[in-house]
Amino acid sequence: MKKIKKPVCIICLIILIIFLSFYYKISKSGNNIINKNQDEIIEYILNDLKGYEATVEIIVTSNKNENIYLVNQSVTEEMSKQEVVKPEDVEGLIIELNGNSFKVTNSKLQLEKIYNDYEILLNNALFLNVFIKDYNENISRNYEENGEIIFETKLENNSNTYIKYKKLYVDLETGKPKKLEIKDNAQKNKICIIYNDIEIK
Repeated sequence: MKKIKKPVCIICLIILIIFLSFYYKISKSGNNIINKNQDEIIEYILNDLKGYEATVEIIVTSNKNENIYLVNQSVTEEMSKQEVVKPEDVEGLIIELNGNSFKVTNSKLQLEKIYNDYEILLNNALFLNVFIKDYNENISRNYEENGEIIFETKLENNSNTYIKYKKLYVDLETGKPKKLEIKDNAQKNKICIIYNDIEIK
């Protein structure tokens, strides 16, 4: 009986070591911040986020109608780029920000236009990294509500009355952005960006 117990104990110990080793690797690896607490997520979003790739739904609301765009965004420390996937009439429209250069390309019409040192265009509010910059440079606050961390900022010195307030919703469990709202000076929603799929780098 003792002879049987000893091999069984050794096998159980080996299985336990393998399980713990495997669990440790999973919990420490991968492109996510699931194991971070609220303060770590706030620090990560505001100071450590270097880039991302995302498929986003952009809802633009005007006085008369609402337009919805499906867009692929790609952001690195050097460049920000987005390409319209839908609707069909603007499919293939690409916007690239690279340093002081702003490039608009229409792959369907084989057209390309480059603007240099054009400040209004260079501050493209649709990118997440621009929100972070605005948050860090303006009157801002963050708080937790309904399982989300909400980042709010007011752009005091922005002359564009359609972009005065911004609010970013980040999932507390995954640490990933869910939605970015951009409001006018009357705090009416003008742009809503929904992050359907985002990979943070």
